[in-house]
Amino acid sequence: MTTILTSYSLVPEIQHWYNRFIINSKINKYRVPPPVDIPQEYLGDNAFIDMLFNDQYNKSTYEYNYIIETDPLSIPRVVATRLQVYPGSSKYMVLDSSGSNIFNLQPDDFSTLDALLAYRNDSTSLTVIDSTSINFISDSSAGIYILYANIDALTTELSKMIYLYLTLKIYGEFQRYNNEQLISTGGLLETCYESYLIDQYFCFMVQNKPGLIYDCPIT
Repeated sequence: MTTILTSYSLVPEIQHWYNRFIINSKINKYRVPPPVDIPQEYLGDNAFIDMLFNDQYNKSTYEYNYIIETDPLSIPRVVATRLQVYPGSSKYMVLDSSGSNIFNLQPDDFSTLDALLAYRNDSTSLTVIDSTSINFISDSSAGIYILYANIDALTTELSKMIYLYLTLKIYGEFQRYNNEQLISTGGLLETCYESYLIDQYFCFMVQNKPGLIYDCPIT
């Protein structure tokens, strides 16, 4: 399932981290205009969106619940005018553990997000085992983490893409992903994350399989 956000909802973590990704991306550089950046002081400390896009994420947990910011003085000036265009429906979302799962994350999402957290903290600690039963096993005392999953068994777009990211980074498996048939079908977060995934695959191919990259002649 995709996000349940409306077009009038603004999530600062998406604005910030997608801005950083677009500016530093290797593929499609300068073709996709970056969104307006949100200063980091307005961001939550351990947003799962940060973990998705930030290769240097090193927090021990992640948060995914959001509430609507009701104090206009707490909204960054860079987006305040934009929100006032539709004052009756615009919403500025703030990361808060007491809030709601606005991205409609499902059990498969949490299994793969937990695995991604383990990978972010120690890239050598995670093992991915092919399985039609989705499960994440954690033994923090031993530093051992196992994700049991299969691309066909995963039921959400985000979980499929996290799985592809992990198997690429850990095992160098690039054959599983066919970017001629996109996984995301229009959800804001899923669309943004798939562009990040494509960039990761491109960087891997340039470094490890340059002969397989189609070199389009300039006319």
